[in-house]
Amino acid sequence: MYGTDGGDKKWEVILVFEEKIIIQTVGRIMGIRSDKLDIVLVNATRYTARQFVWRIMQHFPSLQQFELKEENLLSYDQFQEVIGEKNPQISLLFNTPGGYFAYCVIAPHLLQEGIGTPIGADNAMEEIGRYLQTREEVPKKKILVVDDSITMRQMMRRLLGEDYEVSVVKSGLSAIRAITLDRPDLVLLDYEMPVCDGRHVLEMLRSEEEFADVPVIFLTSLDDPESVKKVLALRPEGYLLKFLKPAEIKQRIRDYFQMKEKCAKTR
Repeated sequence: MYGTDGGDKKWEVILVFEEKIIIQTVGRIMGIRSDKLDIVLVNATRYTARQFVWRIMQHFPSLQQFELKEENLLSYDQFQEVIGEKNPQISLLFNTPGGYFAYCVIAPHLLQEGIGTPIGADNAMEEIGRYLQTREEVPKKKILVVDDSITMRQMMRRLLGEDYEVSVVKSGLSAIRAITLDRPDLVLLDYEMPVCDGRHVLEMLRSEEEFADVPVIFLTSLDDPESVKKVLALRPEGYLLKFLKPAEIKQRIRDYFQMKEKCAKTR
C-alpha cells in the first residue's frame, strides 16, 4: 500500500508469484539451490517486489512522491478475498518460462486523473503501437540513492528521475541488497548514516570481487578539510555536498557519466 503523508489517495499494488517462479528466478539470482521456499527467498521476493513497483511508479511523475505505507504477505485464499471485494484498475497476468506472475493495482483515482488509458479489445493494438513508437531506444542509466533522510531521497528522485532510472533506499544494509539484486550504474551514498554508514558500505563493496568496481559517489554535508580527507581516503569516484544547488548536482552527475563514456571510447 503506497500513499502520501496527509493525502487521501492511495495506490494498492498486489503482486502474485507462483511458488516455482520464486524458487527458479529469485532463487537463481540469490544463488540459492533449493526446491523449497525459505525465509531468505521470501524476503528477497519482498524486496524484488518493492523494486518492481518503484520502477513502474517512476514512469508516472505524479506518483513519485508516494511512499510505502503498509506491506502484507497474502496467502492465495486471502488474495482471492481481496480481489473479490475490490475491482482492480489494472490487472495483468504473465506466463513466463519460470512460472506465472500477476500484477494488480487498486487505485480508482489513476484513471480519473487521466493517468493511463483503459485498454480493451477495441483499442489494445492501437495503444501498444503508440507505446512502441514512444519507447526510448537508449535505456537510462541506473542510479541508486542511499540516504536515511526521506527528504533527501525524495529530492534526489525528483531531481534525477527525468534523466535517469532512480531507485532509493534508506540504509546501508538495504543498499547492499539493492546492489546485489539490481546492479546500478552509479551509487550516490550518504556518508553519515546510523548503524552502517557510507564507509562501511563502500568497504563491503570493495571487498567483494563482483561489486568492487561499482561506482560510488559520496553524499555528505561536511565540507571541512578533515572530513573531506576521510571521504577521499576510501577512493570513491567523488563526493557531492548536499547543500549544492540542484542544477549543480545534476551537472556533476552528468559530467561523471560523460567522463565514463569518454574513457570507455578511448580504451
